[in-house]
Amino acid sequence: MTKKLVLILSAFFLMVLLVSCGSRDDRSDSSNKAVPKTEVDRPVNNPGVIHFVVSDIDGKPHRSQEWLGKQPVVINFWGTWCPPCRMEMPDMVRLYEEYSSKGVEILGIAVKDNAANVRRFAAEYKMNWVMLMGDNQVLIDYNAIQGIPTTIFLDRTGREVGRYIGMRSYEDLKKGFESIL
Repeated sequence: MTKKLVLILSAFFLMVLLVSCGSRDDRSDSSNKAVPKTEVDRPVNNPGVIHFVVSDIDGKPHRSQEWLGKQPVVINFWGTWCPPCRMEMPDMVRLYEEYSSKGVEILGIAVKDNAANVRRFAAEYKMNWVMLMGDNQVLIDYNAIQGIPTTIFLDRTGREVGRYIGMRSYEDLKKGFESIL
């Protein structure tokens, strides 16, 4: 190959990595294959809320109504295979320690991953919030297909207040947490 072609291909692959970490599909864990489809429900009393049903890392299904509309929620779409997600986690852990006592819950929705990897990673990084296994439908419903990580901030009514696509600094994430109190 010529140097020019190698340079063009390198730039292309770097751009793909920076735009989105969503290209890997490692769903080899059998417990992840039975994840129920996302349930989209827009109740009359809060038409902007998107409800879903996904399984946690132990295979137990959870409805978003357990959290949405009851407390401020941060939904973080991420993956153990995603370098920007991995780099962002220490800040998310720190923010969870700061804001969980104020009623904020994080829903970590791992995408294109398997439960065993998520369980190991969460334990290693001391991610003590809810770990869910996402499917393509929940990504589509939340319009989180542009890149991973995507972090969505929902106030206590379940209304989206803001979102970040891509890795963010502690200071940026803190602004998002503050916006939903």
